[in-house]
Amino acid sequence: MKIATWNLDHASNSKRPIDAQIEQMKKINADIWVLTETCEEVKLPADRYVSITPHRKNKYGKYWSTIWSKWKNFHQIDCYDNETAVCAQIETPDGNLIVYGTIITWKNDPGCDPNKKSLPWAEHEKSIVDHGADWRRIQDQYRGIPFVVMGDFNQSRDGASRGYRSPNGIQLLNDQLALNQLFCITDKEDFGARGKLTPDPRNKGLYRHNVDHICVSRSRLTVKHVEVWDHFSEKMYWSDHNGIYAELTLLP
Repeated sequence: MKIATWNLDHASNSKRPIDAQIEQMKKINADIWVLTETCEEVKLPADRYVSITPHRKNKYGKYWSTIWSKWKNFHQIDCYDNETAVCAQIETPDGNLIVYGTIITWKNDPGCDPNKKSLPWAEHEKSIVDHGADWRRIQDQYRGIPFVVMGDFNQSRDGASRGYRSPNGIQLLNDQLALNQLFCITDKEDFGARGKLTPDPRNKGLYRHNVDHICVSRSRLTVKHVEVWDHFSEKMYWSDHNGIYAELTLLP
């Protein structure tokens, strides 16, 4: 199967061409998508996909995360934050799979207290711990079912000097992945340095450091291939995030 995730940069923004975004997704042709910063106007073909949305829209009237699946038998699972995250058990031809799509909040999230702004990375690090607890709760409830987490993690994990990350945030996520027996299959690799991402002409010719990740259970899932694609073409920008996909085998 092919699974993919892409942040659409507040889709329906006039600067982001939804039709072009959808055409790019058709080219990738993933079996399961997690889209972040998306909206109702982003629709994959209804005859091929079913959409699974969070229980609540965000303050913009859009969705922080959605799941799109070619396999249409699913059971939606509550998340600790039913606005940011979305989760479902999906019945695939090779067995059930739990998919959790989310955004781990950004560096400068000010926090919920209007009288006291949070320090940079503080809310990001708190979000990691909250996500980890949610992953444990769900896996305890659905024991033995392979688990996949995808979305915008707001941290580059390739070790590059220009990466968007905090050392404490990297270690916290490492700890939560280990506690949940999850393996991040999109870290450690500097995709731009390997020529998999094109230098961005609007960003001083620098390529983007990937912050969107895919993490999978250490049992019953084998990874065949991981690939990325640019957030722009020669003529237009689709997003401010590159996309990423993985080809997996779900073992009996």
